[in-house]
Amino acid sequence: MLQIDHIYEFLNSTLYKDLTLYSLPNGVLPTTPVDNYDKPDIHIFNFKPNRQKIFFYDQEPVLEKFIIPLLGVGLKYLYHAVNILTVSEISPLVNKICEDYALFKVYYFFHGFAALDWYRGYYALNYNKLIVKEYKYDFISFNRIITNDRSYRIYFVSLLKEQGLLNHGQVSFNVTDNLFDDWRDETADPNSKLSEHAKRHAEDYLTNIDKLVIDNPELLGSASADIPRGVDAFWHIVTETVFYYNKLHLTEKIFKPIVSKQPFMLLAAPGNLAYLKSYGFKTFECVIDESYDNIQDNDLRTEAVVKQLQWYCNLTPGEKTDVIKQLEPILQHNFNHFYGEFRHIITRELLANTKTLFKEIGYDDSHINYANIHHVLTH
Repeated sequence: MLQIDHIYEFLNSTLYKDLTLYSLPNGVLPTTPVDNYDKPDIHIFNFKPNRQKIFFYDQEPVLEKFIIPLLGVGLKYLYHAVNILTVSEISPLVNKICEDYALFKVYYFFHGFAALDWYRGYYALNYNKLIVKEYKYDFISFNRIITNDRSYRIYFVSLLKEQGLLNHGQVSFNVTDNLFDDWRDETADPNSKLSEHAKRHAEDYLTNIDKLVIDNPELLGSASADIPRGVDAFWHIVTETVFYYNKLHLTEKIFKPIVSKQPFMLLAAPGNLAYLKSYGFKTFECVIDESYDNIQDNDLRTEAVVKQLQWYCNLTPGEKTDVIKQLEPILQHNFNHFYGEFRHIITRELLANTKTLFKEIGYDDSHINYANIHHVLTH
């Protein structure tokens, strides 16, 4: 099984050994736009002027404010034109960028491979986990970062407070990397993605809330790869990285409930629940209304999820037990699928999309042992 930290080195030595491969340090760009991209910090594998060049922008969602200056100035100026872009999302923006800059595109589920690496140990820990039982909390939800593209989490927690649901769950809020970001700064920002209604709602209901803690008062970035042990909650409300953009993009966050044998509700951009199901996972429309996945309005989508959570929290203990029993087979399926067929699905997808790329650029791949690469990535 591949360690995700070595994925570019592995791909460079197998699939793309005749290409120059670029990747970002630690996979991410600066948190704010940079005006001068004349000397971008890029990792380079096998640079040769006559090789076709593939740029991996696959760990974070593709945002125009970052990639346009990077493609328009930095990469073109320093290393000649990149002609292949590798991403881990499906979006109109990526299609437009590839068209505008004459780029070939490769898509693969980077975060699926990352989750398989990070959570491989939870198979043994949760293989015999008891599902049908009485839970101390009805749900858990992590909301570490609450600014900029994650500001929707402010409205979500504000709704939980309004509906009296905070006592039903374990909720983190505004727990950042040794920093304190006042949610009021976000509601006061005229450029915030929060609607005016959401800002007013937060000011009404979050007055006495600065920070909510589940396990540790301060969490490092490595928390993405960790799942707190000993938290006794049934539902997991996943607040994803992408919420405001028209993208199919999921991260390791969606797999935390799956490896923990929890049902989940998903706060993400529209269509991402269906996107997850396209990889063979099952969701919970047998007991809740999952039409929230199709709601375009950001506030209404958030409210629809909270409404379903409120329904469950208001059930009697006996009714909750009936729901838990009904969902147990789905939780077992998702757990087994993640540690079984899922790795084959995303590996076949990566290899198939790479084969398509090679046909498009006229590259002879007859020497590549795809079966061997598939075996290495799935064992």
